[in-house]
Amino acid sequence: MLFDQTATRDRRLGDVVRFARFLRAEDAAHEMPPVDVFAAPVSRPVPYIYTRDELAGILETAGRLRRQKPNPMRRHLYVILFGLIAATGLRVSEALNLRLDDVLPGGVLHIRATKFNKSRLVPLHISVVEALERYLDIRRRFAGSDDHLFLSVKGTALAYTTVNYTFRRVLQLASIAPGRTRRPRIHDLRHSFATRVLQQCGTQRDAVARHFVALATYMGHADIAHTYWYLQATPVLMGKIATVAEAWVGGDGR
Repeated sequence: MLFDQTATRDRRLGDVVRFARFLRAEDAAHEMPPVDVFAAPVSRPVPYIYTRDELAGILETAGRLRRQKPNPMRRHLYVILFGLIAATGLRVSEALNLRLDDVLPGGVLHIRATKFNKSRLVPLHISVVEALERYLDIRRRFAGSDDHLFLSVKGTALAYTTVNYTFRRVLQLASIAPGRTRRPRIHDLRHSFATRVLQQCGTQRDAVARHFVALATYMGHADIAHTYWYLQATPVLMGKIATVAEAWVGGDGR
């Protein structure tokens, strides 16, 4: 509620600045405040953290999507796409840009030229490797001129708008967070992955530091500050970290 009130205030003050600019154009004697003096604070929406049951429900529902004659792989495609993002924390764009050759031997994904124009290797859990291999067996039956891992009805790379629409439909069919004003997003699968990884941090300072560096590298963060953001993104996680910190200080930790 506080954020809503602050945002409303900033919008109104912004209107005042724009009105002053209009008056200044008519008469140079009118004073005009700096453009950014009432700028709205930069904020990130609190992510929706999916429970394990909700993640299972998403994959189960995706596996029951209506069959489409133009796209016989629809069910298999969305199960592995949503599951891959949930299990690795990939950005949606990174998953959609994957090519067949990006699935390397030994269960590793080659993520090329990502958001910050960097490439990285993402090792996969054995369960993900097995699911991906089953999908690839089906995908290879529909070989064509396009080598994207996930194909659209037209045989080209899937568009984000199509994936987002399908994901929202899956959430609706699975009855996930039906009463929320702000609906969960597919990008929240990435947030859920990061949050659960951080919850596995130990209590030793060096171990926590290594954990953060590893997670930042795995997720392709350009700055580790983007990884630290997840500490404040989830109240439950913040509470756990605070408890550990209090115990560490109380025990004269160094």
